[in-house]
Amino acid sequence: MLRWGCFGLLVLSFAVMAEPVVPVIKVANLRLPDSGETWTSQRDRIATLMETLRPDVIVVQDVRQLANTPNPACWLGSRLKYSCDFISADRPSQPIRRGNAVLTRLSAQQDGITLLHGDSAPTAAGMQRLQLQQAQLNIYAASMCPRDNSAVSRGHQAADLRSWMDATADGLPSLIIGDFAAPTEELVRQLPGYQPARRNPSTRHGDARLSADAQHGMDVLYQVRSFADITQQAIQLPASDAQSPPEPLGMMATLRMTRIPEAAAVDQP
Repeated sequence: MLRWGCFGLLVLSFAVMAEPVVPVIKVANLRLPDSGETWTSQRDRIATLMETLRPDVIVVQDVRQLANTPNPACWLGSRLKYSCDFISADRPSQPIRRGNAVLTRLSAQQDGITLLHGDSAPTAAGMQRLQLQQAQLNIYAASMCPRDNSAVSRGHQAADLRSWMDATADGLPSLIIGDFAAPTEELVRQLPGYQPARRNPSTRHGDARLSADAQHGMDVLYQVRSFADITQQAIQLPASDAQSPPEPLGMMATLRMTRIPEAAAVDQP
């Protein structure tokens, strides 16, 4: 009887081991302090905070890369031992380049860049295909804040992003990490099938007076059919003294993948 009991436990153990591990990804969306004294005085504390949170992917918004000065986002990536991909529409020869940066501790299988033509000054969007355990997913980094911030310009940028994603996603689960000037309802209409991790951002801030055209802001947009159990938290740098409030840096979303395409389907042209 004891033998049969042990055999049953052994079979159960193998059954548990055979169950697939559900991939979970943590994505942070940050805006670092301006380059200069403010950044250099706070960067060590920011690195320590991110080491504690340990996201799989960090997208840094509105990065300024100055000539002969380390890129602040890539400095953070080096400190965390993450790769760093700086995405900019500016020419490499320019003394000041602006853009976004994608930092990750996951293995990148592919990457790419495109332009979003919202107005006279297009911005760059980037893509990385990452390996997360046994699954692959696409990360799109896109700041859609045209200078004139008109509905027409926002619509052009969203259309460019949708077309590029249709051409590069290959049916894989996808996330969009960015800073969005469009109001929430407009943003959801522009990117069908995606929802923001920050649910009801206006009520979350407790301000019912926000107008309908208020900007959505920084967020992680997830593909509804591919992710579930979405949680998000604010990322704040603790105050250096008792009198100062915490400094907001951005937000982090944790998501569970619910759809994992078979490798054979992904490899098809």
